[in-house]
Amino acid sequence: MTIRTSFLTRLLIFVIALSTAETNVLHAQGTAPASLPSGIPLLNDNMPPGMIGAIQLQRQPNLRGFFQAVEFRGLPDMQFALVSDGLFTENTTGPARAAFLVGPVYRFRIANIPSEPGAELFPTLEVIDRTYPPSEREHRFPIIVDIDQADIDAALRGDLVTRVIYLEDSTNAEPVSYAGGPQRVFDINIGEDSLRTADYYGRPLAILRIGSRVPDVTEGPEAEHFVFGSPPWLPIKNLPQGKTLSDASNSR
Repeated sequence: MTIRTSFLTRLLIFVIALSTAETNVLHAQGTAPASLPSGIPLLNDNMPPGMIGAIQLQRQPNLRGFFQAVEFRGLPDMQFALVSDGLFTENTTGPARAAFLVGPVYRFRIANIPSEPGAELFPTLEVIDRTYPPSEREHRFPIIVDIDQADIDAALRGDLVTRVIYLEDSTNAEPVSYAGGPQRVFDINIGEDSLRTADYYGRPLAILRIGSRVPDVTEGPEAEHFVFGSPPWLPIKNLPQGKTLSDASNSR
């Protein structure tokens, strides 16, 4: 699931993108308080990138060092590139899969945008929790980051779009499967906090921020700051599709 917020228009949207295989195990909420004694929310969507992940690691030390599978999806032929050792990798057509540490902020690049030839965007992803799929099948149940035309249009016109991707609480979920289809989108009231709203409906997993900022330099301290220190990630091979499996079987 995802909550999308454009800070200029204050539009807040929910998007559901959850494998039904996970709904039975991932509905539990943490026991940590949601607010400080003063009533100020402990976590909110206005916090700088990286702060929420750092707080999560303090609250849940078991998340330290865990690599969470993530899958980027986008428009047809859209391409993605991650950062390795401070440099962007070659663009690859989505879906793109990788495993990210819980806590750090990852910068990535979006290219080959169908509606804007030559344009590039440089979003960030902050994984703030993990999923609990069956053992040794973690790569088959990644967090889905689905970037659609509305995200692209808002970012290119100068808005900052924030998506909070969350895992639906199975006790309150609608008994409908959306596997393989587009993510559902819901508008909510202006002024609501996307992170707290996501926490109400489930368990927040990751925060995607898409703006119009581009790197000013490609080398040196400023470039390293832009990519948030280039935290490590692990490659994950794409799963074979049904047609690929069929072709392989027929060739034997």
